[in-house]
Amino acid sequence: MDNQDKLVYLAFDLGASSGRAILGRAGPDGQIRLEEIHRFGNAPVQTNEGLFWDIESLFEQMIQAMRLVAKRGIRLRAVGVDTWGVDFALLDENGDLLEQPRCYRDARNAGMSRRIVERIGATRLAERTGSMFQDMSSLCQLVAAAEDTPDLLARAKTLLFMPDLLRYWLCGKSGTDCTIAGTSQMYDVVRREWAADILSELNLPSEILPPVAIGPTVVGTLGEEIREKTGMGALPVVSGAGHDTGAAFGVCTSEDLPPPEDLVVVSSGTWAVLGIFVDEHLPAGTLEPTRFGYEANPDGSLLLISNLTCAWLIEQSRKSFSAAGADCSYEALAAAARAAACGASASAIIDPQWDGFVHPPDMPAAIAGYCRSTGQPVPETPGQFAHVIFNSLAESYAETIDELRAKTSRPLRNLYMIGGMSRNEYLNELTARRAGVNVIVGPAETTATGNVAVQMQAVKT
Repeated sequence: MDNQDKLVYLAFDLGASSGRAILGRAGPDGQIRLEEIHRFGNAPVQTNEGLFWDIESLFEQMIQAMRLVAKRGIRLRAVGVDTWGVDFALLDENGDLLEQPRCYRDARNAGMSRRIVERIGATRLAERTGSMFQDMSSLCQLVAAAEDTPDLLARAKTLLFMPDLLRYWLCGKSGTDCTIAGTSQMYDVVRREWAADILSELNLPSEILPPVAIGPTVVGTLGEEIREKTGMGALPVVSGAGHDTGAAFGVCTSEDLPPPEDLVVVSSGTWAVLGIFVDEHLPAGTLEPTRFGYEANPDGSLLLISNLTCAWLIEQSRKSFSAAGADCSYEALAAAARAAACGASASAIIDPQWDGFVHPPDMPAAIAGYCRSTGQPVPETPGQFAHVIFNSLAESYAETIDELRAKTSRPLRNLYMIGGMSRNEYLNELTARRAGVNVIVGPAETTATGNVAVQMQAVKT
């Protein structure tokens, strides 16, 4: 085994639909080469009490992946975890879960953002946290917990976001990083501090919030129990890119890309995070906070982003199509969508952000209902539904890019598409035409690459 084979890192990349364990190898040319070694599903579980994540099952899948690595005799240099944003777990004084973590799509969050704005004021909340006003934010979820399960919240000693909880179970050390804290609507990404005053005004406990690290950090090593379960040694556990978007955007700084004033990045998966790199907040009142907000790169620098629904629509539609016996591969649906493009039944434009698409029992039925209610033709075939979805996503991207151009006076002539949906050539074509941009297709695995890059920086190899 040569020296380069020894520089191996394990990245856990957990999304709202699936999770993966990926090995990253640092090549002699400085490039990071990835190898997926384990993939597993992830879906929220609906109970009478609400919508929850089965976090223990996800962690067991991580343990299984580490066993696979150990059995192959691979000696890792470090391990890191990234996940989707906003969701969190509440732990008691013994470090145990008070309940399963809630999913951001939980019905109890509906309307919460508007109610918080009524109490705090939109201008002050936007200036203090810089986050988008969305019902799924951690702040909204914490207010919902205070109203719905006040006894549980009163017992909470620590709040940990999803990647922080999984790292805590790996090494016994709690804490968070700026990329995941920046999704919460409780963290000031400019001042680099929790907005404790906002929480106080909402009668929320700020003392349960964990310390925030800026930049790649080794937070601990695998605990004894985890070492015994996996067959691994005292492996460093790294923090720094807990949010999958932060991990992905953190590697979008290549000299081969256009300069920031001419570049929009879309990291697309279940959600599409569309953003630009900025040095500071725009003047107060410039942005509509229900549309835009600020998040952090791993080094603490700023992103101006908009969270847009993306693959969720087609993923949920595929489930219904599959149940009806249709060919549900992405390739088949993209081809069928292209063929249906000129037909009247595929001409509708839907709003991907519509509340009715948050968690419907049948996505095609929800889309059909939206079309009827807005007086548009109703799609009937999988190809027609797929075209409506892809064309509507392209329209959503274009409208958001147009807004950014108007607010920043930047030309933004290039769109760098990364993440899983970047491989959808038809969506890329629709977006290029509608938004008037040159689409540059980047790697689908930027999140895992960013995760590994942060580990490399943390252990300084």
